[in-house]
This record gives sequence, structure tokens and C-alpha cells, in this order.
Amino acid sequence: MGTMTKVEEIRQAAWARVRENALEDAIALFDQALAIADDDEAIELLTINKAGILIQMELDGPDVQHLPQILMRRRTPKHTFLAAYHLQQRYNLAKDFKKAYNYGRVALEAADRIEEKAWKPRVLNEMGRTCVYDSRIPEAIEAYREALAMLESFPEDVFARSFATQNLGYCLVVEGELEEGIETIRQAIDLMRAAGAEGYVAESYIDLCYGYLELGDLESARKYGEDGLEQATETRQLRNAHYLLGEVAYKQGDTVSAESHFQNLAKFYPDFPQLKNVLLALDLRKMVNLKL
Repeated sequence: MGTMTKVEEIRQAAWARVRENALEDAIALFDQALAIADDDEAIELLTINKAGILIQMELDGPDVQHLPQILMRRRTPKHTFLAAYHLQQRYNLAKDFKKAYNYGRVALEAADRIEEKAWKPRVLNEMGRTCVYDSRIPEAIEAYREALAMLESFPEDVFARSFATQNLGYCLVVEGELEEGIETIRQAIDLMRAAGAEGYVAESYIDLCYGYLELGDLESARKYGEDGLEQATETRQLRNAHYLLGEVAYKQGDTVSAESHFQNLAKFYPDFPQLKNVLLALDLRKMVNLKL
């Protein structure tokens, strides 16, 4: 019992680091817990947890490879749900939207058999991401609204609500509902801070840059774009921030800054040496999906 208590203590410490977006620290803690766990069910749960974080970091490994086996074993409904949910996330990132959707359906079915009812909205949130990646924005909005409606019963789950709110706000901006979308993203930032998830606000800042750019408020767009660039933790976020800030600067008549941002963006695409010149000549915002 003492060992299991220590294992759970370390597991919870790992999740605290996840909420702070300190994912490498979380992985180290999951490994620490796995090293002392002596119960098959606990080991399986830790493997699932670690795999989920690796997927979030867009990394592979033995733990991720074990998820299909864990899903087939169906040791508990909880483990079935988590394995399916993380596989849904994995295939979203791999842009295999059919597999992502199918694993999402498995997770939704398992969600009806577990006590943690607040987990079902997370699958709906991920379903929304599938639709966003596949440019099916109205379906994504529907999924996020359904997730948020369900989360009203779980006011303590600020973390999940913050991400559903963030994603909904982006979709509303894409659909041209600019004022509502911007306000929704602002609400998401407040929720993230309330959840102790300050490390995730870069995405919201970049989306606000996009929203204000669409609205024509270039000063606000530049402010949030620069904040997002400063706090970006993902390559995609860096690309998006440079792209949007380049568009903002160009519209402000600041061609030096525009060229600088587009040149930084071009470094991510070495096989497209003319990218900077193309972006200076054409506004491609309607063709760009910022979540891919």
C-alpha cells in the first residue's frame, strides 16, 4: 500500500507539471513512478499517461506503441477510454482524420461506462480538433459547444474548459464571427490562468493576433502576435506568429519588419526559397489553416 501511495503521489506531481506545460519534467516523473510501481493496473495507467504526454510532444516510443495493445486488452473502462483518447490525439497529429475519428468514437462509448463523466467533453474537444484540421469548421463549432455545455456540470474542470473555449474562439474567428471569437479567446486566457496553465496562453495570443488582423485592429494584432512569438513553445506557433506578424507589419507599411518575419518563416521551408517574396506579393490568409 505504501508503494502504491508513493506511486500515486508521483503521478499527481507529474500531472501538476503537465498543467504548467513542463512536459519533459512530467515524463521524468512518470518514469520515476514506473520504476517503483509493482501492480499491473498501475503500470498500465502510468504507461497510458506517459504515452499521452509523448503524443502531446509529438514524440513516439514504446509507451505510445503499447496503446493499441492496451486498448485491445480492455482491462478497465477507464484504461480503454484513455488509450482510445490518446490514439485519437495521435492520429489527429498524424493528419489521419479517419482513424482519429474512429478512435474518438471508441472513447465516447467507453466514456459512458466510467465514473469520470467530465472526460467525455475532452473527446468532443478532440473531435472538434479533427474537424478543424480537416477544415470542417461548422462541425468543429458544434463539437466545442457541446463539450462546453457538458462542462458546465464540472466547474472545477477549468483546464478542459479553457481549451474548448480557446478552440471555439479560433473557429468563430475563421467563420467571420470576429467580435465573438475574440471575446471567447480572451475568456480562454482567463480560464487558463485560473487553471494554472499559463504556459499554454501563447496559442491564444497568436489566435488573438489573427482575430485582430481580420478585424483591422493592427496595433492590437501586433501586440498579441509579439506576445505569442515571445511565449511560443511549438514550431507551429513560431511559424504562425512570424506569418501573422509579417502580414500585420506589411499592412502597417513597415516593410522592413514584414520582410524580417517572412524571412524567419521561410527558414522553416528550405525547399521553398521564394516564400518571402510570395508572401510580400500575396495575402494567403484565407488559404492557411493555423492549426496544422
